[in-house]
Amino acid sequence: MSRFVFKLSLTLALTSFATTAFMPTASARAVTVEDQLKVPSTELRIAPPILDRAAVRAALLAQRRANIARFHAYRIGGVYPSNVFTNGSANVWQDQQGHFCAAATIIRASGEVSLVERIAEENNFFRIADVSQGPVMDWILTSGLTQAELVMIQKPFMPVTKRPELEPAEPIAVNPKLRAAETRRLAKLYKEIEAKLAKQQRANLELAVERLMKRPDLAQQLLGSSRTASAS
Repeated sequence: MSRFVFKLSLTLALTSFATTAFMPTASARAVTVEDQLKVPSTELRIAPPILDRAAVRAALLAQRRANIARFHAYRIGGVYPSNVFTNGSANVWQDQQGHFCAAATIIRASGEVSLVERIAEENNFFRIADVSQGPVMDWILTSGLTQAELVMIQKPFMPVTKRPELEPAEPIAVNPKLRAAETRRLAKLYKEIEAKLAKQQRANLELAVERLMKRPDLAQQLLGSSRTASAS
């Protein structure tokens, strides 16, 4: 074989190898711009908006003022539930005449009418102190008041009849003297509570802010409703 033929054969062999080596396989394809722009779905999640603590505080302060105003109106009104169910003190959510306790009145006046009425049907001796989750807890967290303050507001009632019945079949007569004494007692207590709410407002408002910040879903909901109220 001449040198020329040998060199030609070698050149053709190398060219064939290089072409085969760099040809894309059936499973390979060119990388496109779209491929380069693709991001794993986990990286496409939109981060929740950062809560503005000052805005949350302002919204809670507005709620607090509104709820304290409701409590003040309740105190001044002087119509409180009659405990005709127990021999000792008890938290009565709604009495046989339809009067609600202070906490129930505040929650109801805030717009949660169906919630308050449902509680009266399911557990008329409902205590704020026993709440740990659910719609009432959500309301507490957005009320501007702490749970301890609402427990203080929800004072138990002394009996106003000498023959109480836990589940009376017929309405029980209220003793006028006992009723008058209980009204005076409660009016005095509520006035003292109002003073405490004002005195402890700064510290308790910060507690309310701290607790709501741990529930960003509720905080955003409160801020949204506050913006809607401001716009209307």
